[in-house]
Amino acid sequence: MLIRHLTEHDTPNLLNTLNSAFADYIVPFQLNAEQLQFKIKSENIVSDWSLGVFDSERLVAFIMHGVRKENGKTVVYNAGTGVLPEYRGQGLVGKMYDFIQPFFEENKVNELVLEVIENNKSAIRAYEKNGFAIRRKLLCFGGELKPISHQSAASIEPLHELLWEDLQLFWDISPSWQTAIPSMDITQPTAFGAFIDSELVGYVLFNPVNKRICHIAVAAQYRLKGIGTQLLAEVQKQLPNEKVQFNNIDEAAENLKSFLEKLGLANNINQFEMSKNL
Repeated sequence: MLIRHLTEHDTPNLLNTLNSAFADYIVPFQLNAEQLQFKIKSENIVSDWSLGVFDSERLVAFIMHGVRKENGKTVVYNAGTGVLPEYRGQGLVGKMYDFIQPFFEENKVNELVLEVIENNKSAIRAYEKNGFAIRRKLLCFGGELKPISHQSAASIEPLHELLWEDLQLFWDISPSWQTAIPSMDITQPTAFGAFIDSELVGYVLFNPVNKRICHIAVAAQYRLKGIGTQLLAEVQKQLPNEKVQFNNIDEAAENLKSFLEKLGLANNINQFEMSKNL
């Protein structure tokens, strides 16, 4: 078998292998060509930083890597690792990491980051063996929002520009890779802000296509006034009778967890964010 960097010409084979590898996953999922392109674009996945294992011409395993500069450091994100069922147990993931290590050193990569489902014990052990450590636990929510009654504590209006210097002031936790600022700037989610006397005091970002809530945050001094409820009521208005997802929320956000459950979303699965310094 041959390990090599991927090219854009491998994308059709990557799609087929990805869908075959994840068909029996803990949380099975499938992508079409358009969804894979969206993932590649929004997660800054770079073909020649990604790897494949080939048996003759057949792609049997892969790692997709996203690449970003964060605070002057080069950070590489494992955006997806898959191995076809019949090729598992051969240590191919470890071999791919061994293969790309000199490339990471040559390109002065500072940190590797990935996410793994909490119940995937074998994958966690494999990543720990490769030098990764658990950094935080991320909670994933899904379901249909309950009918939301609320008082109008604020005026809810569309946001036509995301001024991150202002929005970050509302954060208690940092988003994970898929909803970090670079991804939001690329995907341009639907945005609504909550205003009191023309002052922005909270916001929500969501993607109406894949029914995912990306961010919700309210300024600390304006919490417990129903503003978050108003913002999610706007999401419900835009996506009536739809099941939504809100993924990868730092478990440290205990109040947000309780708030989402109160509004009908269930914490159905969790992930660990793992990292490795180089």
